[in-house]
Amino acid sequence: MSKNVTIYTGTFTKINGEKRTMSFIRKGDLPSSMVNENTIKNLEDRTGSEVVFDTENRQFRQFNWNTVQGDVTETSSTFTF
Repeated sequence: MSKNVTIYTGTFTKINGEKRTMSFIRKGDLPSSMVNENTIKNLEDRTGSEVVFDTENRQFRQFNWNTVQGDVTETSSTFTF
């Protein structure tokens, strides 16, 4: 399934101090069949972190908005799920 979505790219500092750059799709842009609320709830345990779909690893991950380095960019693209 392909869908036109906004893909965000940003760098943040992980809990262990490492920097990570991630391209991701926010859950509101995902097909409803992909959003499992139990999975999301299990990942939503840290304040400032948002559960997102990592486009490179093709898995749900957390993006920490509290430790963002620089700007988070947005691009519109067609993504195949």
